[in-house]
Amino acid sequence: TRGTRNMAQAPPTSNPPPSVAMFRVPLVSRSGTRAFASAPPMRNKLFINNEWRSAEKTFAVVNPANEETFMECAQANAADMDTAVRAARDSFYSKSWGKATTGKYRAEIVRKMGQGLRDNLEDFAILETMDNGKPITEARADIEACADIFEYFAKLGEELDDTGAHGGTVPLKLGDPAFTGNMRKEPVGVIGAVTPWNFPLLQAAVKVAPGLAAGCSMVLKPSTLCPATCLRLGDLALEAGLPPGALNIVPGTGREAGQSLLDHKLVHRLSFTGSGPVGQKVLEAAAKRLIPASMELGGKGAIVVFDDVDIDKAVDWVMVGIYICSGQICSATSRLILQDTIYDKFMGRLHEEVAKLKLGDPLDNSTQVGPIVSKDQQEDILGYIARARAEGIKVTGGGTGDFSKGYWVTPCIMENLQDKSESWKEEIFGPVLAVRSFKSEEEAVHLANDSIYGLANAVCTVDEARCLRVAEQLHAGVVWQNCSNVVPTEAPFGGFKESGFGKEFGEMGFEEYLQVKTILRCDPSYSWKWFVNK
Repeated sequence: TRGTRNMAQAPPTSNPPPSVAMFRVPLVSRSGTRAFASAPPMRNKLFINNEWRSAEKTFAVVNPANEETFMECAQANAADMDTAVRAARDSFYSKSWGKATTGKYRAEIVRKMGQGLRDNLEDFAILETMDNGKPITEARADIEACADIFEYFAKLGEELDDTGAHGGTVPLKLGDPAFTGNMRKEPVGVIGAVTPWNFPLLQAAVKVAPGLAAGCSMVLKPSTLCPATCLRLGDLALEAGLPPGALNIVPGTGREAGQSLLDHKLVHRLSFTGSGPVGQKVLEAAAKRLIPASMELGGKGAIVVFDDVDIDKAVDWVMVGIYICSGQICSATSRLILQDTIYDKFMGRLHEEVAKLKLGDPLDNSTQVGPIVSKDQQEDILGYIARARAEGIKVTGGGTGDFSKGYWVTPCIMENLQDKSESWKEEIFGPVLAVRSFKSEEEAVHLANDSIYGLANAVCTVDEARCLRVAEQLHAGVVWQNCSNVVPTEAPFGGFKESGFGKEFGEMGFEEYLQVKTILRCDPSYSWKWFVNK
């Protein structure tokens, strides 16, 4: 969903270089439609200063489809995080990274990391599916998008060597001929990046790739629920020739490792993607130290559908907006606002198509909807559904399916909600679509905007004037017209209101990792003679 990429079959699994010591776990195939026979190589240690390091404790990484632990991962403590941050600081101020390097040099490394993803696409996709539970077809698309992200930001990094309006050095036009000057874009420094579990590698890529291309040194703390693909980035960094300390990958609990990263005095900027409550803690930590932070937080997006649409196409986009990744997407258009004149016909078609969705083994190529990422998340979603039923809301689906193991929630549709219904107002982060009807355009816009969130909304209509008019009125950082959950690498992405601030993707996403220095030069033969030789 984070790109306009197709879900074509990936290249065959590639083998790691002989010098790379990894481990594998057995993977028993229960389906003849799988494209592989065993699990890919994995990493389970901390990646600090270009070394794989053990930790005092480990945590279990569980496959949400079968509840089986497939990896025991090193769990960083405060001391480990301090080591990682200091390695990043030393790297940034060294002669091998940061401002001492050219954009071209860094771009070559970033581009090689992207190629490494392409070369190992199937390995990474399988790991992502085992870790997160998303269908293998979605995981392949995610990894392909990650490779595109590294390529895109490598190109922007190269442009920093240029002089001019779009380069790293921009000449300034000054009114006094005795002075000349320029504006330089320089890397911010050490970046503390905290990423979520719903798009594990993609959310890391959209921070790591621009950060490295800009010349920053990165300390990445991935989610303990899904660290597997993020750790494998360390191998790609080594193979690409990234200097020690430029990228450190340090999984651990938010309470210890995460808080240590947020509070560390050597971190120059924080980048966070996750929930609003945790985002508040990140912002508090940044405020205490007066450093910048970018926040990509929650959402409760709306998709407004008018009565002139092609119903089949609109139904498909509505389903894309909520059932990809089992609805565990901050940008999900989880509120359908549907014109009353087509309500019955549209909803009949929607129910028909949702009933056809295939849930099952996410490593099966034919599976369309996978499990929820964890038991806690599953119980949270089921709690919303139970309370909605108790409230008298019409609920279709939303059970646990015919599975003996795994954290499953079947696709759910809620109808007849009210303004104050919690399932209409709150982010559920699951495969739950809340539906309401509208009579007028004004009412539709009001319903869409009546939310504390403002990440992404959508409008579907063949009336071009209305499509533009409604898009301009929707109060969100991203507005889709006749589509949903499309996020091209080149387009800036970020929210309004309580959905956060700052941008990812696009040139604006790159600018988050740069800061501007103004250099002014006076002709040595000139003086103001303000105090001397007046």
